[in-house]
Amino acid sequence: MTQEQPHHPNGPLALAVALAAVAGFVDAHVYLHVTHVFVANMSGNLVHLGMSAGLVQPGGVAGSAVALLSFVAGIIVATVYHDRHLRLDGRVRPEALLAAEAILVLILPAVLIGFGVDFSLRPSAATYLVLTMGSFAMGLQTAALRRVGQVAVATTYGTGSLVRIGEKFVLALRGASRATDHQRRVTLWVLLIVLAGYVAGAATAAALGGSPLLLLLPAAVLVAAAATTAYSPMRRGLQ
Repeated sequence: MTQEQPHHPNGPLALAVALAAVAGFVDAHVYLHVTHVFVANMSGNLVHLGMSAGLVQPGGVAGSAVALLSFVAGIIVATVYHDRHLRLDGRVRPEALLAAEAILVLILPAVLIGFGVDFSLRPSAATYLVLTMGSFAMGLQTAALRRVGQVAVATTYGTGSLVRIGEKFVLALRGASRATDHQRRVTLWVLLIVLAGYVAGAATAAALGGSPLLLLLPAAVLVAAAATTAYSPMRRGLQ
């Protein structure tokens, strides 16, 4: 076990898929109806940051930078939280992170409606607030579930999963290491299903339209996820 592994909460596949769908939904909603910045897909924001800098678009640079910094801040806060509880009672408590994320996502519609935020490529102060809250929430989520069984997962981004899927697929085709063939197939399917959840969440957000009240849907999923995790017999199975 690595030094970091105790900080990586474990959970069921259904929870991972639900969280991935939440990330995809919120990501797509903000990108399509607020501004062209992602709150979960930080790889995309790095590209946006570079393009905006090259095109000398200060709003694009600032929006991407705010999202990137807020996402990292969410991960840092979540990791400090995990570390504190590991030192106090030897276990992590991801339900509190999911509850905090639910509150942040629940507040987003109020901000969007209250400040009359419309889509713009030139972010306003209210837009930056939405990006800050959304990205911080996704950072918390990233640290709230890191494994499904023995499979490392990420519910807010897919690049690393795609790399691992490619590796597992090639090794499965050539029959490498039969002793680990079952685990390889399990890993492949878990990663594919979680990625499908992310895509499905984004597709749902795009299909439903731009009403800020639609963000109540992922908020409800997060409330259910936090409650389920809090009362799950797997709470210590976060090992």
